[in-house]
Amino acid sequence: MEKVNYITHLNIVFEQFNMDDRIKQGHITLYLAFFQKWNRKFFKKTITINRERIMERAKFKSKTTYHSYIKDLNDWGYLRYFPSYSPAKGSKVQMTIFFALDGQKLVNSVPEQGQNLVHYKKHKTTEKLYKLTRPKNEQVVLEFFEENKWPAFEGKKFYAYYKARNWELSRGLKIKNWKTAATNYIDKGLNIKEEKAFTDSGLEDNLRKYDNKNKDYTIPL
Repeated sequence: MEKVNYITHLNIVFEQFNMDDRIKQGHITLYLAFFQKWNRKFFKKTITINRERIMERAKFKSKTTYHSYIKDLNDWGYLRYFPSYSPAKGSKVQMTIFFALDGQKLVNSVPEQGQNLVHYKKHKTTEKLYKLTRPKNEQVVLEFFEENKWPAFEGKKFYAYYKARNWELSRGLKIKNWKTAATNYIDKGLNIKEEKAFTDSGLEDNLRKYDNKNKDYTIPL
């Protein structure tokens, strides 16, 4: 059983919801349905859920809506969702435990505005996003290029180019996913090479037509 203060936890979560512009009413009702289940299980680290009952408590009619909202809560760090693909086994959920920083005492009141709040997944989420925006080093890029069977020298060029630009696009926008940028970089490069090869081939054919060695002088001008 996890050490959770019922009132304090909810106060902090509600404050997080207020500060999170992505949160909609459906996210809140679904979270509360999970929290109710969690409370009845004495705040166990992992709880097994029944989708139909959770949907009923959250007032959801659509399975699509349910899966969409639970995916959001998982991706945003409010909980961890472990879906079960077996009808005989229920899916599992781990609720994120929210707490106050700097050894602040747990109190039964809404935290004051500006109070620093954090949950244990926050730093991991930030680190994950940072890894998406830029690779750790050149070797990581070369391994990614090797996995996709792209030339290693192109990987070196890609890394050097965007490292010099502080991982920004030509319009000054920050790269959100360097792997996507690498894919676009390769696609653009291959298209240019194919176009150049086609142009050179066409030019060569035209030159052959006017090559004196191949010219037929019996054809009148």
